[in-house]
Order: sequence, then C-alpha cells, then structure tokens
Amino acid sequence: MKDKRYKAVKSLILANEIAKFSDIFEILPVSVLSKDTGINYSTLHRKIYNPKQLNLNDFDLMGKAMEIDYLELVKLAHKSLSKSK
Repeated sequence: MKDKRYKAVKSLILANEIAKFSDIFEILPVSVLSKDTGINYSTLHRKIYNPKQLNLNDFDLMGKAMEIDYLELVKLAHKSLSKSK
C-alpha cells in the first residue's frame, strides 16, 4: 500500500504551496521515497539538498512514486536553485 503522504505532497505541489524542493521532505520522509524509488538513501539525501546533482532519471523515479509529472519536480528544483543565488 502506498504511503498516504504522497497524496499530500502531490496536492501541495500542484497548488504551488511548496516553496523549495527540500520542503517536500518535511512531509514525506527521504527514507520512504528512497525505498519506493530504489535510490540509495544517502545518495538521495545528498541530492535533495543539492538539486544540481539530480538527474532526469532521479526526477522520473520520484515523479512516478508521487504520481506527478516529473517536470513539476524539475520546476521546483529550479526554483530552489534560483532562490539560493
């Protein structure tokens, strides 16, 4: 059974309520996403807080797990990078 927090994250992303990429993980634990995507926990944790390291395959796997278009996650990561400059 899928973790119910995915639905909450999806709703918040689509409503533009999440300001930066790492905010997703205040709701959805990295460990849950890591397990569901098959991405190593340490690798995923490092990439989340430095979105430049994420590749399209990472975004695709996360998007599938969250049942959201991966481009929404790319946009969110891009916004995070823009704010940090």
